[in-house]
Amino acid sequence: MATLFSSEELSILKLPMGTLLLDDDVPGSIREHTINARMIISVGDATTDRLIALKIIPHIQIVDGRERRMKRSYAGSSYVKELLCVNPAGSISNDAIDRFKEALDSEKPVRIVVDGEEDLLTLVALAYAPSCSVILYGQPLEGMVVLRVDEESRSRYKELLRKIYRTRGDDEAVAV
Repeated sequence: MATLFSSEELSILKLPMGTLLLDDDVPGSIREHTINARMIISVGDATTDRLIALKIIPHIQIVDGRERRMKRSYAGSSYVKELLCVNPAGSISNDAIDRFKEALDSEKPVRIVVDGEEDLLTLVALAYAPSCSVILYGQPLEGMVVLRVDEESRSRYKELLRKIYRTRGDDEAVAV
């Protein structure tokens, strides 16, 4: 079973969920946003590549071998374990949630390769990553978004997160 999102919910998610760092600002300011992170999670091939090039190795890397819907080579090879999942566009599959939870318990860095689309897995990371983690993902043609995992960020997206929990029957997830 998958959590499906309406076009209204998907349009909300096109806006940055955290702090937008413009492309030119990323190299100079990304370290201050990740320095005290409990865990660093990247969503997207270009974001993962950029972080690795800046010598920041995400603990969990979520990639799909695509960039702006065009096929590309997978991001760098800075990981010790690879997990595979299927996640259709516009949804969050139970398979994707299960692989993210497995990644949390795995030796790091770990890569999750998504057959389908990885964009909405930012919500999965927000739901299940430990507090004080940082999620980074690309904002097309603008830069990189830095989303801190904390009570405030979870609260901002609580209705979307509840939709995931209701579909799964997950009462062990963070309380929202």
